[in-house]
Amino acid sequence: MSPRPLIGVPGMWSAGVKGLRFDGVAVAVEVLRSIDRAGGEPVILYPASAEGAAGQVGRVDAVVLPGGADIDPALYGEEPHEEYGPTDYAGQDAFELGVIDACVAQGVPLLAICRGMQLLNVGRGGTLVQHLGPGGVQHRGEVHGVRIEPGSLLAGAIGGLGADASSYHHQAVGTLGAGLRVTARAADGVVEALELPGAEVLAVQWHPEDLAASSASDHALFEWVVDRARVRGGRLAGVPA
Repeated sequence: MSPRPLIGVPGMWSAGVKGLRFDGVAVAVEVLRSIDRAGGEPVILYPASAEGAAGQVGRVDAVVLPGGADIDPALYGEEPHEEYGPTDYAGQDAFELGVIDACVAQGVPLLAICRGMQLLNVGRGGTLVQHLGPGGVQHRGEVHGVRIEPGSLLAGAIGGLGADASSYHHQAVGTLGAGLRVTARAADGVVEALELPGAEVLAVQWHPEDLAASSASDHALFEWVVDRARVRGGRLAGVPA
C-alpha cells in the first residue's frame, strides 16, 4: 500500500493551551480530521520563523493553511480597528506568509482557509476590510450560500456540487492582491474564494472543516488537496500522473 501523502498544517502559537503549563501550538482538530478522512496524513508545522518555513514546506506533499486570529493591519498599511484580535505570537503572520511563498515557489499544493485566504491576499499586496458591519449576509457563525465561477479551480474541485459556506469571520478581502482571481462571492459581494492562476493554490473564506463530515462539497476540498499531494509525490518519484 502506498504511504499516505503528508499534509502540512501550520500550528497557531497560543499563550495558553488547556493541560499545558506554558504556551503551546494548536490546530483545530476538525482540520486534522478532515485531512485524515480525505486520505492524507496531517503533520503540524511549527511556527518558528519565516526563514524556516521553506524547509518545513519542502518536507510535506501539500499544505492546508487554517483559520485563526486577525492579521496585523500594518502589513497592508493600516492602523488596527477597535475589533482587532491579534495572534499571541508576533511572528505568526511572517511564518505563514513564508509558508505561502514556499508553496508557490516549490509547487506544493495549498488549500488556504479563512485567515489563510486573507494572508494570501495581503502577501500579494492586497488589503482587508477590517470589520464587516451588519448586512444581508451574516458572516460570523452562520451558513450561507456562495456563487462560484464556472470553470474555476474551485468549481472543478467540488465537481459542480455547489457550496454552502460555514462562515466565521469578521474581516474580508478588500483590494485584491496582484495576480489573484476571485472565484466565489457571497450574495453581499464579500469574496469567498481566491485562486492564483498558474499555481495549485485554492483559498476559501469559509471553514470547510466544520461540515466536511456531512457536506460532500466541503469534503471535496480536502480530497482535492490530498489528491494533488499524491500527484506531486508521484511526479517527484518519477511515477506518471
